[in-house]
Amino acid sequence: MRNIDLGDFVRLIPELSLQDLRALEMTVQVAIRMRSQGELSTDTPESRRLEEEGPGLHDHAAAILQNETSDDLTLADQALLGALILSESYHQETFSSRELNDIIEESGRPRVAHITSAISGLISRDFLTGDTKALSLSREGKAKARGLIGMIQRQAA
Repeated sequence: MRNIDLGDFVRLIPELSLQDLRALEMTVQVAIRMRSQGELSTDTPESRRLEEEGPGLHDHAAAILQNETSDDLTLADQALLGALILSESYHQETFSSRELNDIIEESGRPRVAHITSAISGLISRDFLTGDTKALSLSREGKAKARGLIGMIQRQAA
């Protein structure tokens, strides 16, 4: 393959026709795909751009759970925030009460011995659906978690 000076090539781009520019674009995209076959999709610049958008709702939930000064969270609050993290951050459509308890514990809070009572309350109010072995966060639950996060952030301000 012939070595072409990149600077000369860049200077020629404005002189190319629209058809040539589109052909060049397609060629570059194919070359990028070929060279990136060994990379994980989480390593691509597109996924880094998503991180630049700012923290998501699940990031706020994790920060609240990890905040040691917010001791006034009920078990149901902790379970709802944990469900949001599992649903949004880990992209789990369904999860168990044990996984929910693991998220709470990973956040630095003590493991909850009777998490099922908090979960039962969330299920009865339709914030979670399913049973303790296969739970999922409902739209109402996500909206309630958003409201809870907003309330906690306002109290902290």
